[in-house]
Amino acid sequence: MLVYVSTDASYRDGWAGIAYESAHLGSHSELVKCKSSSEAELRGLLLGMRAAEQARLTNVVFRTDCESTAQPHRGDSAHLRPLRGQAAAYLARHSPGWCLKQISRRENILANGLARNTRRARDDVTVTVNTSVASALVERAGIPVTGDGRWRLSNGEHSASLSSALSAALLLLAGVCLTTAPPDRPRSDDAPIDLWPHR
Repeated sequence: MLVYVSTDASYRDGWAGIAYESAHLGSHSELVKCKSSSEAELRGLLLGMRAAEQARLTNVVFRTDCESTAQPHRGDSAHLRPLRGQAAAYLARHSPGWCLKQISRRENILANGLARNTRRARDDVTVTVNTSVASALVERAGIPVTGDGRWRLSNGEHSASLSSALSAALLLLAGVCLTTAPPDRPRSDDAPIDLWPHR
């Protein structure tokens, strides 16, 4: 059976989200420190290669939208040589069943989105909320619970994660707060937000 594994990376300011996506392996991403986008792309490829080797896959096409990553035998950057060497070693160890293929960014949209979201998560604000408070906010936002204990989100998806439900609830409640300010008294950025504006 031929397995396709798409890999990608999203780099900014010394950090990168790296990811792989595969119908057979599923998807996985990590946040890593990197010196360049080229290093990030190689680390994304190696992440996928490790997973494929652990799954003992013998016929794999690794897909990347990065030209230099698709040709790990090329390149003379000193800090990338160890990573290129690792990629070449994986290919040699699993020859002729493993190969690399360059694809377009459009064809790599799933792995790209996963890598980008992972990198962006580093910049997100982390807030610790008591479970009962989170549940109350979700209920106040009107997010329904299905019979199997999952939340039905506004985009039509279902989630068993209270964190996902809380994120959706905060977006809904913020929208209500911002649109219910009196027209003669527009909101200022430092005005307090009432999460229960219709009490």
